[in-house]
Amino acid sequence: MEFHHRNRASLEQTTVGKAHIIWLRDFNRHHPLWDRPEDTRLFTNEATEAAKKLIKAVADTGLELMLLSWIPTHKHSVTKHWSRLDQVFLSAHSNRSLISCNMLLGERGTNRDHLPVLMELDLAVITIEAKPILNF
Repeated sequence: MEFHHRNRASLEQTTVGKAHIIWLRDFNRHHPLWDRPEDTRLFTNEATEAAKKLIKAVADTGLELMLLSWIPTHKHSVTKHWSRLDQVFLSAHSNRSLISCNMLLGERGTNRDHLPVLMELDLAVITIEAKPILNF
C-alpha cells in the first residue's frame, strides 16, 4: 500500500489510459465486510481498526473487492475455524475484464493453512488495423 501511495502517478496513468491494478494477498485482516458477521470472535477493536486502514487504502486507490464476501480462505491451525484473511482487490475500471474469482476449496496443500485463489481475467488486446497513408 505504501508503494502504491509513493508511486501513484506512474501506476494509475499510462500513455494509453488508466492502468489496471490488482492487490492480491494475505492481508491478515478481519472485518464483517468479508468475514462471516456472526463470527464475532474475530472482530476485536484492534482487528477492526487494522481493517479500517486497509479499507481506507482500498477506497483511496479506487479498488473494489472481487472475491465474494464470506468465502473462507484460511483455516486456523489450532482452532480449526475458517476465516477470511486473503483478499483480491481490482481497479474499478478493470472489473469488466474479470471472468471469475474464487477459492479452490479442494486444493489446500499439505501443511498449508490457506486456500489458493483462482482469478481469471480476459486480457485480450484490442488491435486496430493501421490504414495506409498516401505519400504524395
